[in-house]
Amino acid sequence: MSLVVIVETLRRHFGHLGYVSALLVLIVVVALTAAIGAPQAPYEMIGLFAMIAGCQLIGPEFSSGTLQLILSKPIGRSSYLLSRVAGVVLAIWVAVAIMFGSDVVGRLIAGTSIAWRSALAAALVSLLKVLFVCSLLAFLGSFSRSYVNIGIYIAAQILLPMISGLLGMMRNAGSGEMAVFGAFLRKHPAIMEAMAKINYNLFPDAPMIPFDRNWMVMVACNASVALLLACVIFSRREVPYGAD
Repeated sequence: MSLVVIVETLRRHFGHLGYVSALLVLIVVVALTAAIGAPQAPYEMIGLFAMIAGCQLIGPEFSSGTLQLILSKPIGRSSYLLSRVAGVVLAIWVAVAIMFGSDVVGRLIAGTSIAWRSALAAALVSLLKVLFVCSLLAFLGSFSRSYVNIGIYIAAQILLPMISGLLGMMRNAGSGEMAVFGAFLRKHPAIMEAMAKINYNLFPDAPMIPFDRNWMVMVACNASVALLLACVIFSRREVPYGAD
């Protein structure tokens, strides 16, 4: 990876008004939730943060034509892509660390108890989710135009549960036009199981057990696969891709 690209990516985020404003909002929200004794900091907000930052990993370089200039330097495409992902992930991890610190300070000031084990587990889960979301958006962005990757991500997040629900209804149909298809689904339960596994792997919920090792390994492995595919596709993509 390229340290220059990582540092430049971090500089872009830390110097961006939107990033700083979002951090201030997070600090206020976390401090308020800590003061009223909420179970943990609202790390769900980081998911939106990750999608906004992650959708810009690749697209702008193709849109503006700056990728040609970047790749004229002694840096390969895969190295550039991984460095961009690392920079964005680190920038969001800083936000997670600030949320964790604000939560602890807010609870100390308010005199509320701190469940260190659950607090640390929630922060770690958030860190891994950020890594996976950015890796998946990098993969989607490696073959799509600017910001289309976030559209694909959101569409899949909405459509996969809908398709699973529709298949479930069809499977239970005992009469009518869907009866034949329902019988087919009952005969081949692997179809429903595959849909459930795809949805779980692409959009994993937080584990029920703090520090669930299997969940953490799964998310880390899925992120690695997404990055590997992104590097393979990105290395073969034509430059410039076209006017986005």
